[in-house]
Amino acid sequence: MPEERSVFLCPRLMTEMEQPEQGVPELQRRDPPGADEPTPRRRHKSISWKVIGSYGLIVVFATVVLFLVWSFVHRTFLDTPDQPQIMQGGKVHTIQLDVLNGTGTPKLSQRFTDYLRSRGFDVVEMGNYKDSPVELTRVIDRAGNLLAAQQVAEALGIPKERVTQQIDKTAYLDVSVVIGKDFRSLKPLQ
Repeated sequence: MPEERSVFLCPRLMTEMEQPEQGVPELQRRDPPGADEPTPRRRHKSISWKVIGSYGLIVVFATVVLFLVWSFVHRTFLDTPDQPQIMQGGKVHTIQLDVLNGTGTPKLSQRFTDYLRSRGFDVVEMGNYKDSPVELTRVIDRAGNLLAAQQVAEALGIPKERVTQQIDKTAYLDVSVVIGKDFRSLKPLQ
């Protein structure tokens, strides 16, 4: 049998870690509870769908309110009012007109008609212009009242130089609008 050796260590040579604590019995020396267990992960507070939904509703509501305020300010203070009436024979007369599409672009006369009607003009007819394509949009006075044609041109953003007279007493209209290829620069599409 191998011989047992006893090793004698000098207490001065032992480091602090190796030296047993004085006066503390071996049973009382314990690590804090859970020292051997891994530390649990901290759970981050998750954002619930209710919170996300309520913030989303607040953002949507604020956006709608800002749009309505902007629209009100723009229409009331920035957009000059159109005058869809003229004085004719001592009476107020709403300007009657037709809108003709000279571009071949579908639904364009409908868009101009909606725009003019929303401003109080009486659009009685819309359709396609016989001589397509037309380069520049123009306004034609049909009843001999150039002021009415100029008011329609101003409402659409057409320069007064493109207002012409072609009086036609058989037509029960004051003005004709012929939409040209420059339609994207006009007010109904801005």
